This record gives sequence, C-alpha cells and structure tokens, in this order.
Amino acid sequence: MIKPDYYVETIYDINFSLLHELDINTLLLDIDNTLVPFKTTVADDDIVTWINMAKSHNFKLCLVSNAYPRRAQIISGNLGIPVIYMAKKPFKKGLIDALILLDSNKDQAIMIGDQILTDVMASKLAGIRSILVEPLTKSDFIMTKFYRLIEFFLKKKLEKKEMK
Repeated sequence: MIKPDYYVETIYDINFSLLHELDINTLLLDIDNTLVPFKTTVADDDIVTWINMAKSHNFKLCLVSNAYPRRAQIISGNLGIPVIYMAKKPFKKGLIDALILLDSNKDQAIMIGDQILTDVMASKLAGIRSILVEPLTKSDFIMTKFYRLIEFFLKKKLEKKEMK
C-alpha cells in the first residue's frame, strides 16, 4: 500500500522541531487543497504566517504542483517561494527538479500534500518522505475527484500519526 510517513489533519499540525530532529531541511509543498483551496490564487494570512515560520526555522521551501503555470506562479509570488508547476505528479520528476533547484537531496526533504495517489506516490517514487494532510475543501479538479474515491478506501487503513 502507498502509505505516507505521517498523516495529520492540517499543515498546522506539522512539528518543525521533529522535522529538524529527522535531519529534514527541505519542504516540498503541494498547492491545491494543501495550502490554498482549489482554484484560489491567494493564500490566507494563516498560510502566509506558516510559510514565514517555516522560513524562520531555516527550511528550504518549494511548491511542487500539477497546477498550470500562471496560477502556480501567482501563488509562488505571493508566498515568496519558488515553484515547479505542471509537475506531473505522481511521477517523481517534479520533486527531483525541486531538490535540484533548492540544492537539497532526498534524505533532507519531505513532501507535504493532500493526495495519496499524487503527492505521496510521487514522494515514494522519488525516495522522499511524505506527510499527508486532509484536503482543505471538497472542490477538486475532475480527475482528482476520481482519485479521492480510491483514496477514501486507502485512508480507511491509515491512522492519523501525530508529529510529537
């Protein structure tokens, strides 16, 4: 089974200190329904604060998204972090490109996203650890709705794993 290393409710449940203890210094972040609701181009103040907190904890950050360039670049610009758009997750290339961009390696990185069949699978293929979060909204791209149906059954076998 494709299983994330951690499964938490939201990105706010992610423990930066634990990540540092695990020698993680690189956060690869999905956009849609992880940081912002699907089709949204503006991150709310809480997300901006979280991103700034991650930066203050000396994490390297990169958005890795299947989103189209224009929207992904707007969000990237608003958050002040680089983006790999049209990453074609679940394939690993987008994650590897992000590691190269950030001058990081797979042992130092973790992928954070809301989908098992894209974010977690891409991280597994790339040899990168992963954190699964619950999606922010039920609004999704048409193909994602199909994935969510499969993920419903996969998630039944998962327990949320706190990051303490």
